[in-house]
Amino acid sequence: MFSASVNNGADNASPAPMTTRGRRRQRPLSSDNSAQQPKAKRPRLPLNDQTFVNPTVPQETYEVKSTRTPIVELKQDGIEGSSPSPASKQELSFRSKKSRPSERFSKGDGSTLLSTNIAFDVRKLPALPDRLKTDATNRQHGSADSSTGYALSLSHTHAVVWPYATPGQSPESFTFTLPCPSKHSSDALPLGALVPPSASSAEPGLVVVMPTSGKVTYWESISSATTLDFLQQQRNGIEGSIQGMFSGEAVIQITHAESAAGFILAFSSGRMAYLSVRDTHGRPKVSTLFLRTNLGPASSGFFGSIRHALSHSSLQGDIAAVRSERSSKQGECTVVAATSKGRLHSWRVHRGGHHDLLAEVDARGAILDALQGADKVNARLPAESLKILDFCFVPRGLDQKHSDMNQLSPSPESEDQQQLLLLASLSSKQTWRYTLLEVILSTGLSPETPVDIGMVRPISAYSTPPDAHALAKPRLYLPRPNLIAFLVFDHAAVVASIAQPPDSPDSQILEDNHLLPASFEDVVDLRTDPTLEIVGSGIEEPKTQGFGAGEGKTSRIRPKNPAAVLMVRGAGTLRIAITDVERFASEKPPVVTAKTKLEQAVFFGVKEDNPLVFDVQHGLRFTDAEYGKAALELSREILTSTGKHFSSLAARVDTNIKERVQYLEKIMSQITSLKVNLDRVTRWQLLWNAEKLHVANVIWHKHEDFTHLRPAASKKSIVAEIVEYIRSEEKSEPNLAKGEVDELRHWFVRDVDRMEIFIAWAYEVIKHNSKANLDQASLTCLIYEAAEVYNSAIRDAFTFRSSNLKIYGLAGEKLEHGILADNYTGLPTPWTCHPFIANNVKRQVELSTEWVKQHWSVESDGQDVLVQRTRELLPQMTEVYLTVVQELYRSYVASDDPKKTADGQKYEAIYEQDRHDKVVLLAQTENWDAGISIAENHESLAALAEILTREIDGLRHQLETPGLSPERGEYLEKKMTSKETQVQEYFETYGKDFAFPFYEYLFTTFGVDALLEYDGDKKFKTMYLRTKPELAKVSWINDVIGEEDIDHAADTLLDLGLAREQQVWNKKIELSLGKLARMAESSRPSSKASMSIQDVSIDGTTEDAQVTAIDKELAIIGVQDDLYNTQIRPVISVALEGEELSLVQETFALKIPKKYKILSQIFEDALRRLLNHEALDPLTLIDLLTLITLPPETREHMPDQFFSALRVAHNGLHGAERVQVERLIWRRCFLREDWTELNNTTLKKDNDIVEVLGQTDLFQFYCTLYANQQSGGDDNNYRRLSPGEVAGVYTETLDRRFEKMEKSYREKVLEAMRWEDSNLLKHIEKHRLEQWAKETRKYAEEAVDQQYDDTTAAGAALGSPSSKSVSAPTRKQSKALEGMNGHNGGTH
Repeated sequence: MFSASVNNGADNASPAPMTTRGRRRQRPLSSDNSAQQPKAKRPRLPLNDQTFVNPTVPQETYEVKSTRTPIVELKQDGIEGSSPSPASKQELSFRSKKSRPSERFSKGDGSTLLSTNIAFDVRKLPALPDRLKTDATNRQHGSADSSTGYALSLSHTHAVVWPYATPGQSPESFTFTLPCPSKHSSDALPLGALVPPSASSAEPGLVVVMPTSGKVTYWESISSATTLDFLQQQRNGIEGSIQGMFSGEAVIQITHAESAAGFILAFSSGRMAYLSVRDTHGRPKVSTLFLRTNLGPASSGFFGSIRHALSHSSLQGDIAAVRSERSSKQGECTVVAATSKGRLHSWRVHRGGHHDLLAEVDARGAILDALQGADKVNARLPAESLKILDFCFVPRGLDQKHSDMNQLSPSPESEDQQQLLLLASLSSKQTWRYTLLEVILSTGLSPETPVDIGMVRPISAYSTPPDAHALAKPRLYLPRPNLIAFLVFDHAAVVASIAQPPDSPDSQILEDNHLLPASFEDVVDLRTDPTLEIVGSGIEEPKTQGFGAGEGKTSRIRPKNPAAVLMVRGAGTLRIAITDVERFASEKPPVVTAKTKLEQAVFFGVKEDNPLVFDVQHGLRFTDAEYGKAALELSREILTSTGKHFSSLAARVDTNIKERVQYLEKIMSQITSLKVNLDRVTRWQLLWNAEKLHVANVIWHKHEDFTHLRPAASKKSIVAEIVEYIRSEEKSEPNLAKGEVDELRHWFVRDVDRMEIFIAWAYEVIKHNSKANLDQASLTCLIYEAAEVYNSAIRDAFTFRSSNLKIYGLAGEKLEHGILADNYTGLPTPWTCHPFIANNVKRQVELSTEWVKQHWSVESDGQDVLVQRTRELLPQMTEVYLTVVQELYRSYVASDDPKKTADGQKYEAIYEQDRHDKVVLLAQTENWDAGISIAENHESLAALAEILTREIDGLRHQLETPGLSPERGEYLEKKMTSKETQVQEYFETYGKDFAFPFYEYLFTTFGVDALLEYDGDKKFKTMYLRTKPELAKVSWINDVIGEEDIDHAADTLLDLGLAREQQVWNKKIELSLGKLARMAESSRPSSKASMSIQDVSIDGTTEDAQVTAIDKELAIIGVQDDLYNTQIRPVISVALEGEELSLVQETFALKIPKKYKILSQIFEDALRRLLNHEALDPLTLIDLLTLITLPPETREHMPDQFFSALRVAHNGLHGAERVQVERLIWRRCFLREDWTELNNTTLKKDNDIVEVLGQTDLFQFYCTLYANQQSGGDDNNYRRLSPGEVAGVYTETLDRRFEKMEKSYREKVLEAMRWEDSNLLKHIEKHRLEQWAKETRKYAEEAVDQQYDDTTAAGAALGSPSSKSVSAPTRKQSKALEGMNGHNGGTH
């Protein structure tokens, strides 16, 4: 844009684009510059073929040249070219009718919105001359004048003027070739200003000053400038020069002198001059007059030296700015100049340049004190860094309403006082601080208080140092009604509020401490681009009441609210327009928030041609949490299309979604560029929102595909059905009154944030339609479409998540199949695993599988294409389901909510089950390979083994089909071999993790034979069998047949028989076989050949211990067998079917009081297990032996029951446990007799008493013990316990069987034990049981001895030696004491 043209003269002469105005014919230039007569009228021509041909349309650009050829024109280095051709000197162009100003500026501006927020809009105005569009890199500067509606751009060679606010892109523009252009491109750019229109013109004039030469060129009206060349009498005053300039002095500023009808020039020396472009009669004439001031050299007028000027300037500072203010008196204005170091000078200037000095003060100290006293940041900065960058007059004459709204002091009543707003700065190497400072300049103030300081308003939003090489200096504007200030820099503009903040306790405290409360500030930044630079500016003010507001001609541009106009090289004209200026003084003024800044970046930063940038934070920073909250809110608004940036209409839904996707991506790019560190939860939520929008786009394209495939009579796809079926409270309803009649498009525009509800409803639609008896074809179509929705939506969401982790700052997260592998702590539940989705995807998988099974088969041809497609989608949908459930349980298990944690454990169990069941389900639709792949992905090796086994079995069955062709048979053979090889590979890859499930399925499905006969592996089969205790009966067979490991087979059998076998017969056989195998293995020479003597000794000791343990178990089994065979079997042999237990209980039950029926329950339970042939544990068998009552007729068929119980205790128990059990056996034996009756020996004979003792169980017990001892039947030393020694057993604690039982049950057993013990103690105390026990033992041992003597004598007589076996004495004793034996019916 605003750059000088480097074209030659021919280019300058060429016409520019045409607007509504025609082009005047140029008058020819002569060497003597004399005026010539115009050519005569052309004669009327006859009509011909070319009469009505459109002529070449001239452009709406006027190029004005000087009336004489500049001396330097031919010497310029490309700035200007050759002189015009003779033809151009002769032609005149006729202008069309001028459009009225109201027509130019009252219509729509056609601008482009570049940014907007709660306080202001930034728009790019369309009007820009074509010359400036092509010259976007050259040095240039300019200004915009809202009073005339024109903008001015100056380069080294040209001045371009155009109406900047017109709606057309190629406005009517005027290009002026400067008569004395710059000699070098590095020279200072010409200075210029638009001159207010004269009484005879509606267009402004133009004055241009060359800074170094002092040449001045003036055009009275831009529209009539082309005619001036031909008016010799007007030409003399058009060009002139500044008289009295020092050598090396240059003009640095030009300021309009308002009603004084002239301009104020500021010089680099510090001097100032009044420039007039009209004489006293109003005719164009250039003249200058220097003002009296101490800013320049001591001498005034045209004399002095540049040396004095420069030395003086170094002390006072360069002139920072010169501004003027209209006076209430006609022909006067007030001019103020400020130096960069704080000196202020004011004059009253009259028409013609006459002037009066009003004030001349050094305000540096007062300004510095105010800045550092009101702002802590300024207080830390060095005083010598103070600079005044610019200032402006505070507009006067506001009404009371607007005066009360701002923080400024009331306007001075006298025009001798000037109310100024200064832009000052303090800086250091690291910090640059700008401040707005109100200064009231008056006459007659003391040197101590040279000025009155009012408002001090630091700028915190912008701290970039000004560029010393910028084409335009920083500018400060304060448009009416004095509530908003604009600060314009080379690459940024600051909008700062000076309105009164709302009353609050905080603001009152700040005011008491002479501090201003924080108010609105925002910055508009340009992109970092060498071509982009703010090279000029201006303001547009609303019309307000007050003096001067309506004086003179009305401004052509009067907005409702103030605005700043920026001339940006490389971009065009930008307008920063306040939306509601009075809102800044309201109770709720605009506030810059993280969200508003983010909105600007998101909705306008996505435009590639936007010259603005939004990632510069300056001093306006927000916390990471604020940005996170703003990003989430904005993300949700984008999903729901809420806010002023969105419309409810989307002609193309996919385009609408893509735009919103760009907005979401811009959120993250902006967050990244700002270096905001979002928390993990926020990043995941933003990513999940982006997933939803991505999925919405996928589903919309699926909908269009579905619609295309459907017949013309049924275009309503499942996507439309879902939107219709979703409950009203789960979606936003279209507003029919506003024409929102398309419910489907409305959902995709407004309700994408509820994507989880949409996806879950796919199955529900099918369920409702199936209940409505929908025809099969339509139902098939819905099932297929639902499968597509589930598969594509969720799968694409996972894919999008995986590929966009880095964008959302989650590159360190570990994903598996698109979901987090771990670390769900603190995260909300991901939308992709919503319980509704998990449940309905599962139902859809099951429904689709069943539907395919019913309507598809391998053999059938011509089946439904949609059914086939559904079958092909089943594997993908199954994997989607498993991934969803896996994500759900991981999320819930990591939750702090106990209910969610419990649900998570349930979902985990469901996943563990379904990763097998749902994968195996694929076998029903013959998706073999896909099932294998999914099983591997989800580490379901059991499913993997089952699918492979089933596929191989299916292939084997196909091979057995009669009539199979050789080719088919060969194919099936190869495939089966390939699958078997695959099994071998999985054995090597996964080891036992695959092998164990494989053998498990093989065993449970095809039995033991298939397991033992499988020859594809030995290692893992043996390992599998040996780790399965329940398969020990198979494992020992495999040890013998497959491994030839007899030793391990023996171990297996013994472990089975000793620890796990429940059936007594099996246990007996297993122990016997184990013992046999152990003995056989130990006797093999090969097993001992390589062993040392020490090893053989250790191994022999170990084997002896094992054999002893086997013998003890077999001894216990022998006792149980004796009891069953001799006592139980004879009874149940005569019982009716089903009555065995009741008959046995009736026959053998001991009489126990009902209060202690727990003993009866223990007895009945043991008896039931005995009848079921279970191997009874020692404690249970002892209970049974000590509680049973044996009939006299069968009692002699087995050893004494109490002796048998004692043998069981010695063989099955150890240590303290055996001691306690022995005490229990003896106590129950003592309690078998009624010692009350036995103790009463009154009137009884001795023989009668001995006979009664001989019939007791105790006597039989003593006899058996003594006989076993005498015969050496076993090595056990059975103790004889007295009644006192057995008292108290199990009255406080019970044996280990009852440890894990309920407390109430244990209490009942203890109560029964205490009852037994109390009976025993009663007999001891009252019936002399201790003595009777001793007597009984004595008579028993005597009887046994007598029996042995008799047997020995009989043997001697027969000449045969006596046999002394373990059981013989017992049986002999029973016969010898037959008369003394008998059933004792006594009770406890």
